[in-house]
Amino acid sequence: MGIIQRQGLKHTIVSYVGVVIGLFSTLFIYPQVTELYGLFSLLYGSTVLCIAFFLIGFNIHAVKFFPDFQDEKNQHNGFLGFLLSGGIVGFLLFLIFLPVIKYLLIDILFIEDENRALFENYFYYIVPLAFLFIFNTILLKYVSNFHRIVVPNILDQLLIKINLPLLTLLFIGGYLSVNLFVKGVVINYILVFIGLLIYTKFLGELYFKTDFKFITKPLAKEIRSYSIFGLLNSLGSQVAFRIDTIMVAGMIDIASGGIYAITNVISDVISKPAKGIISISAPIISKSWKSNDMEEIKMIYKKSSIILLIIGWYTFLGIWGSVDDLFEIMPKSDEISQGKYVILFLGLAKIIDLGTSVNTEIIGYSSKFRFNFYLLLVLAVLNIILNLFFIPKYGITGSAIATFCSITIYNLAKLIFIKYQFKFHPFSFATFKILLIVAITWLFIYFVPFNFNPFINILLRSILMSILFWGMTLFFNISSDVNNMIKNGLNLATSFFKK
Repeated sequence: MGIIQRQGLKHTIVSYVGVVIGLFSTLFIYPQVTELYGLFSLLYGSTVLCIAFFLIGFNIHAVKFFPDFQDEKNQHNGFLGFLLSGGIVGFLLFLIFLPVIKYLLIDILFIEDENRALFENYFYYIVPLAFLFIFNTILLKYVSNFHRIVVPNILDQLLIKINLPLLTLLFIGGYLSVNLFVKGVVINYILVFIGLLIYTKFLGELYFKTDFKFITKPLAKEIRSYSIFGLLNSLGSQVAFRIDTIMVAGMIDIASGGIYAITNVISDVISKPAKGIISISAPIISKSWKSNDMEEIKMIYKKSSIILLIIGWYTFLGIWGSVDDLFEIMPKSDEISQGKYVILFLGLAKIIDLGTSVNTEIIGYSSKFRFNFYLLLVLAVLNIILNLFFIPKYGITGSAIATFCSITIYNLAKLIFIKYQFKFHPFSFATFKILLIVAITWLFIYFVPFNFNPFINILLRSILMSILFWGMTLFFNISSDVNNMIKNGLNLATSFFKK
């Protein structure tokens, strides 16, 4: 876990810088213009949904087949050129199918009203966004093979966290129109693309040559097979995890989609640590399958589950324990507080996802990778059906309930499959101890009254909760990795103040 811990820790630090910026924006800026933020979320979600299909599996190839191509002296046998060629083919296919995409996203999803007109006016911005998302995704996955995820994360995640609130404030101040706001979002992702190219060059891994002769018939057959399932796997994943925001905007209105997206951002804080650990673990799991190193995979599975559960539950308790105070300090709190139980159900869904950690990667890089596709296909259909059922009954909360049910079933199925096929699971006695710590901490938060100013309530509750939660985590020695990170952080802080 050495390199995973180092890069994961750096990634988490950068992620939480983004979280602080993102939360500030979510609490104080975006609620002022829910329709504008809803439009951004709709364009972003629609683009991500589209590229899941038109990446045709090359985002997954970037990690899955890197060990087959890896050869630094020979520029990795044209691997990056091969990936970028696939991206070009995918974007051309996207352009060909654009009229069909427009029909599905606008004519089918939206009823004939002002919400549809707003989305239709800005629909074609998904063309440059799709181009940029395709190649940014490929470069991000490619760079992860070299165990470098921090700078790419700054470019891909942190930059938009800074630029989006700035663009929103300029709009609120009357300096930008909606049109210029959307163009600003496109410029942000152009900067990400340029930055990724420069960073890949800095690493000495930017090779544009292609060497299709290196791809033997057996390897080509494996790539084709994996492309089909990789494509459908990505598509199913995005339908399963992105469709809620789009369906809320289409079935209710874009402003409600904005409220849902805002509360989703708050709950998304819980899953931030997973992205770093999964990004750095994926290439190692892929190589471990190549060398049949099951012990390495089991170790990553168990340790990552414990680490992610600790951080995830701590974050969830911090958010849900202060949720009413959070809404009280937000602009248009009465409107935004409609998303209270969206935070609850999406937060619990993310906890379940964290607890089962790298199960998708374990299955996806094994010989049983097809199972992910079949399961995601079921999940995508299930999520659409559940949204159609719950949204009319419970509004935006209904969409969160649908997502919670879908993710729970999805992760339970993967858990059972890994246990049955590979004879291991991520849980241990430490998992039970985490749940005990969570229960004790929650009882403390629930029964101890805080009747001050909302800011003071949040501060006091967070300090006392942190002392209790991390004190018990250290005392019970839940995870040596987490303990070492805490001790190293305390030592660093101590040495800083001594100076």
